[in-house]
Parts: sequence; C-alpha cells; structure tokens
Amino acid sequence: MSEAVSTESTSGQGPLPPGIMEALLSPSRNRPALRTLASFSGGVTDVSMPESVVLVNKYDLLCPRPECASLILRTGVGKLVEKPSVQMAPAERTPALLPHLPDPPALVEWWLVTPSPMEFENIGFSKPLMLGGDAGTQMKLLTCAECDLGPLGWSEVGGTEFWLACSRVGYRA
Repeated sequence: MSEAVSTESTSGQGPLPPGIMEALLSPSRNRPALRTLASFSGGVTDVSMPESVVLVNKYDLLCPRPECASLILRTGVGKLVEKPSVQMAPAERTPALLPHLPDPPALVEWWLVTPSPMEFENIGFSKPLMLGGDAGTQMKLLTCAECDLGPLGWSEVGGTEFWLACSRVGYRA
C-alpha cells in the first residue's frame, strides 16, 4: 500500500530535493550474502590467512542471522587461536541458529580481538556475569549489536581480549 508523501519542507525552505523521500523510505541497506563456517570444506583453514607469524580472519565477520548480516569485524583484525571452550549459556538457552560449543576443556577455534572493543565495527555486550567455574572472574557475552543474537563470544570484564567463536559468526566470502 502506497501513501502520498508531501515533498514540502517543514522548515519553510521550499520543496525537498527529488528522490529524497524515496531514499528515506527504502530499506536501509542491502544484506550481504554470508556463509557459515560449516559451509567451508576446509573449516578454519578456508577462512584464515597468514599475516606475519599469526593467522587472521580472511573475510569480514558478520552476524550469522541472514536477515541481519551486520558487519561485526573487518578482514585481518581477528587472530585465530585454539583454546578451551567456554560455556557461555546453557545449551537449552542458546538460539537454534548458533552451533553448540563443546563442553570445556575441549578445544575450540576463536577469533581473538585486541586490545579494545573499538576494533569491532558492531558488537554488543551483556551485563557482567559469572561463567563456568572460574571463581571471581566476571565475563561479558558478545552479541550482535544490531539484532542482539548471541552469545557469539565473550570477554573478561575490564579485559583487553575479546573472543568470538569461529563457528558462531558469518563470513562474507
């Protein structure tokens, strides 16, 4: 259903430029096509590339929800690290869209982002909470800041390391 939209400026400055109302009423952006880690036959080998002596993300990292696909991290910012899994949320509370992470201490591939959250293009943080059995360590869960899907990863409160699960983000490939 189409409504008539006035092109008269409310500031008394005359008509609005041609096409301005159409631009304002159109979808905000085209959603980029994304791939999940599971869609790459070589797994993390296919989504990482060497930089100096470390492996970094070869593609932009996106929110894994296809309807969102918000840019989370630019190419080359995250370092590939294999370290023990972290139970970020009980399996029954994890959104079906996100792959299950194995129970600790099983090893998992992570994208390590340092030294500040300003390295991200778009990331959300939960309130501080206690995770796992690590007494005294408060964590924040990382989510898509656009649609709140998560947890995609975690960080220690006040820390300089931010961890995204390689299997819980999308890849612009």
